[in-house]
Amino acid sequence: MKEEQLKIIEEMAYRCFTPELIAINLELNEFEFLAMLETQNSDVRRAFYKGIIRLQTEIRESIIKAANNGSNPAQEQLLKLIKELQSCLT
Repeated sequence: MKEEQLKIIEEMAYRCFTPELIAINLELNEFEFLAMLETQNSDVRRAFYKGIIRLQTEIRESIIKAANNGSNPAQEQLLKLIKELQSCLT
């Protein structure tokens, strides 16, 4: 996979496009793309998840900021995220 294609995969995942739509946009075989996406340590998988993680990071930063500013819904969401994290560690 070319570096330019990997960047497009990351950007489209960041914008919540499905793997199928990403494959179509890149004019790739959908089944082959999905297989690459499911392959551990593949460049395609890494690029896809980098986009998702970047988006989740921005959302979580917004939740933390809103929670620190006193937003009750944001505080509740932050507590859920903390519990989720703690459950992964135990």
